[in-house]
Amino acid sequence: MDFIKLFSPVSYWLLILLWSWIFLFYLRRIRQRKLESRFITTLLVILAIDAFRTLFESLYFGAWYTSLVGLIPRAIHDFLIRPENVLIPKVLNVVAAVLIIVIVLRRWFPQEEEERERHRSHVLALEKEIRERKQAEAEKENLIAELQRALEEVKTLRGILPICSFCKKVRDDEGYWRQVDVYIKQQTDVDFSHSVCPECVRKHYPEFIPRHEDD
Repeated sequence: MDFIKLFSPVSYWLLILLWSWIFLFYLRRIRQRKLESRFITTLLVILAIDAFRTLFESLYFGAWYTSLVGLIPRAIHDFLIRPENVLIPKVLNVVAAVLIIVIVLRRWFPQEEEERERHRSHVLALEKEIRERKQAEAEKENLIAELQRALEEVKTLRGILPICSFCKKVRDDEGYWRQVDVYIKQQTDVDFSHSVCPECVRKHYPEFIPRHEDD
């Protein structure tokens, strides 16, 4: 048999097998109901409708050309060639196109807008969370800086401080005896301004005491 005559029916039956697998794949995915996005489910429904349309058309014309080459009864071709039957794949194409348009208008566009709004809300939530985290980090850094400044500014003397009963020197952590003012100045930020109290003035500098105070 001429290869050219067999090419059309063979190609159509190959298309029938391929589109049958594709159509069944879409149906299984839809029936599993494991898809997280309704948007993807709608897309699969549209693809399934188009796959069924293509499968039916391939099956119709596959039987047509197979009957012409004599591989199946010629009566099938005579049946399919009738004008009222030729309209079937054409009507099916129109119905599939209208159905897809309805799905696009009634489900695709609303779900697309819903997905866009959900994405926008997610982005806004992320931006808000990032701002809050940055603000918390800034407050934390400010608090740490304040604590560090406080630790640098405030130095306390802790524990028992040995002090001489006679000269009043104190012993530091290294065992050296130092003047009280020198030790405190080394351990803190306190600075001293030397003066003389009234009792020491009377004791050491009596000549500077006014006479009416002696009386």
